[in-house]
Amino acid sequence: MSNHVRRRGVILTLQGLKKLNQAKAKAEIEQHSKRYTLESLSEETGLTPNTLSKVFTSSSGVDKRTLKCCFHAFNLTLTEDDYLYLRSNQDNLTKINSVALAKTSSLLEPTCNSNFGMLRDRNNTPPIKKMIQPQDNLQPRLLIAPGGQMPLDSVFYIDRPIIESLCYESIQKPGTLLNIRALKQMGKTSLITRILAFAKSLDYQIVYLNLQLSDAEILQNLKHFLQWFCSRVSKELEFPNAPSPLAMAHEQIANFWDNSLGSKSTATDYFNDIMLDNLDRPLVIAIDELDRLFAYPDIAGEFIQLLRTWSEQAKARVAESNSWHKLRLVTVHSTEIMMPPSINPSLLNTGLVMNLPEFTPAQVQDLAQRYEQEINEQQIKQLITFIGGHPYRLQLAFYYLQQQTITLEELLENSERATALYAEHLQQQWWNLQRYDELLPIFTEIVNNPKPIEIKLSVGYQLQNMGLVHLEGDRASLSCELFRPFFVGVLN
Repeated sequence: MSNHVRRRGVILTLQGLKKLNQAKAKAEIEQHSKRYTLESLSEETGLTPNTLSKVFTSSSGVDKRTLKCCFHAFNLTLTEDDYLYLRSNQDNLTKINSVALAKTSSLLEPTCNSNFGMLRDRNNTPPIKKMIQPQDNLQPRLLIAPGGQMPLDSVFYIDRPIIESLCYESIQKPGTLLNIRALKQMGKTSLITRILAFAKSLDYQIVYLNLQLSDAEILQNLKHFLQWFCSRVSKELEFPNAPSPLAMAHEQIANFWDNSLGSKSTATDYFNDIMLDNLDRPLVIAIDELDRLFAYPDIAGEFIQLLRTWSEQAKARVAESNSWHKLRLVTVHSTEIMMPPSINPSLLNTGLVMNLPEFTPAQVQDLAQRYEQEINEQQIKQLITFIGGHPYRLQLAFYYLQQQTITLEELLENSERATALYAEHLQQQWWNLQRYDELLPIFTEIVNNPKPIEIKLSVGYQLQNMGLVHLEGDRASLSCELFRPFFVGVLN
């Protein structure tokens, strides 16, 4: 049995991923651009969305028969060149005790229905029973306190199949400008990690930039900021031990820069002549913490406009003669930080906009199971009323429940002990709110009223973007009961 477990870790090679993605794209074209989301693929193949995500991102190993199922779905044959087994260091992650092994030994290997045709033949596809994925059950439940980016192989990452599928599809299109926005700790960076892993699986060049790395003095000057931006991208594109025009690109910026043309024009020329012209494959640049620029409205407006222009340049010209055709852009920002009114809001509504939603009751149930917590439908409803569908707050709840720090009953009662577990999170909400004095009076009124109250929509949208209220028309109510006792204490 132990030998069998060690050989379950199989991922697709670059060749295998390309073959599968090309077949998927071809099927979508023949279906008149009808998208195959992870959810729809799950319904048709019998594989779980989580398992399908692992296949398409190569984030962790799956069973070889799972790959055969995916290939068979698109009328492909899995060959030895399409997959590889994980190395021994990955094998160690799947070691579990003999009791757990005994429980999983009876699980059936995933199998494909021999009559299962291509996915494009949707009307004639026979129903397939959902299959238990042994690999999912073999994943170790490493109990780490919630917070920060989730590793690609984390069993506690809850898929948002439609959102992820749209992001994966979008990143394959030249000139893509993908804007991801949500509250802090909603999973934005974890999603970026998976988008970049998917892009890497397609043999794209990837660059991740976090604006927290830029000094304040750089952010206050457009020329300095664009030089920093070009330099960081160039440095990320270096290839160790291989001579390349890109290797010294960041050192050439000062000499390349032409003040007479202006910073945006020079940065555009630098990207085209120094970077894109020297790449033989698509480039994905993910810009995290874009909201850090909001403190400098003039710089933020110019930079966001520049990204939009680059995106339009990539779409406007013929691919064969257009280096910009290689570029794809991803921006991420937290909605707690209000965009200055001097910035045209339409600039951040260009391209594909992804607002990450809170978890649904079904996703909460899924998360509970991963933390090995039994919770019924009524308790899920109570839990969402108490802490909302916010991923971090939910993960923190199940973490403490598994640690037996608190009972489910104590948590749902909104006891002082429950509130204490969220002390740091609550202080963060209070710090966010204090930056906008004009919101304090109306928010105080909302906190002191258990029923929704009428509110000016412009103020309501601001409070909703901060995650503090829910809006229904022009009436606002507190987003979760966890906030009420805390804010009653600090506001009154």
